[in-house]
Amino acid sequence: MKRTIAPGDKVAENDEKHKRDRATEARDEDRERRVRAFQAGFRAIASEMKRVTWPSRDEWVSATLVTVGLVVVVALWTTGVGWLAGLVLGTGK
Repeated sequence: MKRTIAPGDKVAENDEKHKRDRATEARDEDRERRVRAFQAGFRAIASEMKRVTWPSRDEWVSATLVTVGLVVVVALWTTGVGWLAGLVLGTGK
């Protein structure tokens, strides 16, 4: 049987209020869960960063020089292959 709600019906008003209270509680719980998850993730990142073995300055410099050197070699190789392809295929001027 369908219940009819009359204006000013105290039971209906209490039901609506209860629904709003539950919705507010659910939003608050969801927000609190997300904040806790964010805090836990941040703590995990901070903990992991403490365990990292960072390279020394000399290691940084040598790794940077190797990277720059390899970039130069690859650039020269690519330019050379493109130039050679242009000669072979006759597209170069």
